[in-house]
Amino acid sequence: MKRLLVVALLVGGVMVGGSYLLTGRWPWVALSPEEEQVAALRDTLGRIRQQWREAGKTQALGVDASSLSDDLPTRLDRLDREVEALLPRLRTTEAREQAVLLRRDIATARAEMR
Repeated sequence: MKRLLVVALLVGGVMVGGSYLLTGRWPWVALSPEEEQVAALRDTLGRIRQQWREAGKTQALGVDASSLSDDLPTRLDRLDREVEALLPRLRTTEAREQAVLLRRDIATARAEMR
């Protein structure tokens, strides 16, 4: 019985620790609505970067990828403006820090696209 309890606690601890390592948050702490907005914008940036990589792979194969990549810098600029507009309205420090990091990531992505 003691072994079963120890194993259950170890499995639970590994799951919670793994979740913390992957997300940077404890599973029982919910995101604020502001942080959810920033996370949604970060997901959008991830999709833009993924499309940029796919366009690069397509272009490397010798196929014209201009239709895939022409819109991406515009979408990146629009995302940057959304984050810039959202930044003054963020009240929690965590959300502000995430938004600042997101703007830095957008700048990095913009530099990669040049």
